[in-house]
Amino acid sequence: MKRQKKLETTQNRETANENNGGAIKQSGNISKPPKMRLDDYEQSKPVQMELFEALLPAEKHFSNTIEFYDFCPKYVYWRMERLQDKFLDRIEREFECRGATYRLSIDPAKIKDSDGVVRDYFPGVIEELVEDALRKLAVDGHGLFLDDQAAVTFTLYELQQELAKTGHTYSLEQIKKALMVCVGTTIHLTTQTGETVFSDHLFETVGLNTREDWRGQGKKTKAFVRFNSLVTKSIKEGSWRQFNYEISMRFKHVVSRQLNKRMSHNFTQANLAANYTISLSTMLRDFGLTAYTYIRDNLRYVTKALDEMVEKRVIRGYEIKNVYDTERKNKMVDALIEIKPDLNFADQTIRANVKQREVKQLTQRVKS
Repeated sequence: MKRQKKLETTQNRETANENNGGAIKQSGNISKPPKMRLDDYEQSKPVQMELFEALLPAEKHFSNTIEFYDFCPKYVYWRMERLQDKFLDRIEREFECRGATYRLSIDPAKIKDSDGVVRDYFPGVIEELVEDALRKLAVDGHGLFLDDQAAVTFTLYELQQELAKTGHTYSLEQIKKALMVCVGTTIHLTTQTGETVFSDHLFETVGLNTREDWRGQGKKTKAFVRFNSLVTKSIKEGSWRQFNYEISMRFKHVVSRQLNKRMSHNFTQANLAANYTISLSTMLRDFGLTAYTYIRDNLRYVTKALDEMVEKRVIRGYEIKNVYDTERKNKMVDALIEIKPDLNFADQTIRANVKQREVKQLTQRVKS
């Protein structure tokens, strides 16, 4: 993988509550004033962004996965105890992608709560859903490039309604806070040998036009987000893949959403004669899940997610083979899960394969 830009640790974040509105962003150059409004950026819509959009009526339920970025276990799905009710320690994780091992560190965002206290927050379920909904809005025609960085424009009301369509009802304050957590959280990625791949925020920039926008009720509250640099890279290269966004967003279980994305991007040969095999330990590691004392408790949780995928007709069934300790035959240490794709998933995979080939061909033509 090509090395991405390494951001400086010096941060200059301008908050809408402390200034006359505007953007919250990462900046390593304190000599330049931060860009505060949408009009401060050079706006463009390159062919690669147009290809990223799903314009056909048959594609209205779909969005796109960004393989490497979506593989990073950057969300925290459990509650963590704060030190002095304020601070959270950095989280260190390890995961694999395409046979390579990576290490990921997550530094929490610092958010001023309604009581005036600044507390640390990690991105969790709501931030995951908000990010997926924003990417869907980009796919639906709201996407553009701001200073050559993939971005999306929207109103808070549009984002709220997009989430509500798939059963996720959040207040505007919850949505605003989720946006701040995403722009405030830093992820640092290295190879197994310690070489930096990239260091970045989940969102490069979150912006609203004025202070009044932050206090608005949503319908006219214009906003924009510049996505992570890995999202921009994938769009430029045409390396993203289509997946069923509506089904994914309606899943109740984290494992269902994560596994659906993983299969959509990697299981390109999906058909009724081919099965997908993954170990329980791989899911725990790569999805950022809590490893319980007894592996059977983790398996029970994953089984509920698999049953949900059967119900949604993503898979038609699965088989579990327990793996036991070689010295203690009665001690279960892992499980291999063989997943049988549903016909619906196989058909969607075929369509996604065709689209990906077309996108890559067109992307190459643009580059040449």
